[in-house]
Amino acid sequence: MPQKVIEYVSKNETVSIEDIAKDLGVSWITAKNYLSRLARMEIVKRVGRGVYQRRKRSTTIVKPTPELIRLGQDLRERFPMADFVVWSLNMLGDYAHYAVGRDLIFVETSKMLSASIRDALLEKGYHVVLRPYKRDFQEYAYYPEQPIFILERKELYGLVWFENNLIPTPERIWLDLYFLTTRMDLSFDLFELGLIFANMVERDGINFDRLLRYAGRRGLFREMLIFLYSLKREGTRIGSRVPEDVLWIRREKETLRNVLTMVKGADKE
Repeated sequence: MPQKVIEYVSKNETVSIEDIAKDLGVSWITAKNYLSRLARMEIVKRVGRGVYQRRKRSTTIVKPTPELIRLGQDLRERFPMADFVVWSLNMLGDYAHYAVGRDLIFVETSKMLSASIRDALLEKGYHVVLRPYKRDFQEYAYYPEQPIFILERKELYGLVWFENNLIPTPERIWLDLYFLTTRMDLSFDLFELGLIFANMVERDGINFDRLLRYAGRRGLFREMLIFLYSLKREGTRIGSRVPEDVLWIRREKETLRNVLTMVKGADKE
């Protein structure tokens, strides 16, 4: 995605395919592809035939560390037209009760580019792991140098632009951290993950709809639904901040009603 397209959209409340094509000097199909992609990234939303509206921010941006910004700049200089996402564990450090510990940096890109990005980072002196296994996630804190894990995935949902870098929203980072902890044996305390979630909700708020949508794309939808439902049912302070309507989406309303009925029956015993 050329930076000029991002800048153009950021300066206009409403844009059309024809606007992009005319003002930026690209073909109609190229302009259409740009806007379709921006819609998938939740930067714009389609409001009419060929017409898109810039979305207002509904969540905060967690700023990457200076080291992460430098990494993104190094990659952008080498691969100016490439697609990649950069993020790290420490991006959630402000929400943690304790220090996150040793940071772990991730670069997400396509299978086609992953090896080239690895080689470019190795030339820059970075310690890189391509396609990390469970053992890498378990032992990364013991590596003598700061590791960078390259993940081969092209997921555009839940991303925002920050200083010419694509970074994930807080909801996406938190869910990816949960995924890596429960599926890849990342050494991270789930109790602390719960504390981070509570602080995210109380300090800046989160987009619960985005959280569940990304959870669905990650194969974590039911787990997150149970998590939010449990918070709500227990009457916790954080549970009171969970909108009622998010618990009844994607045809899960009947399932939750059935569960609630069984829970009431079990409580009577």
